[in-house]
Amino acid sequence: MCVGTIAKVVEVHKDGRAVVEDHGRRQLVLEMTVSDDDITVGDWVVVQSGFALERISEAEARDALAIRDSGSEPTT
Repeated sequence: MCVGTIAKVVEVHKDGRAVVEDHGRRQLVLEMTVSDDDITVGDWVVVQSGFALERISEAEARDALAIRDSGSEPTT
């Protein structure tokens, strides 16, 4: 099973790649799978298998990170 993560964009390259950071760990990802405009430094993205899949708001990112860091499942 592959699990995505939430990461903040810290560098954007002109070749369709970006560097994202999650808890101090940096990773080079492909941004071509983000469906809207190009991502920019400071954006939050969902990353899976080396691809930035979706841009999310900072509020969504903070909520998701808080849930992940607490080790609990979201309630519905």
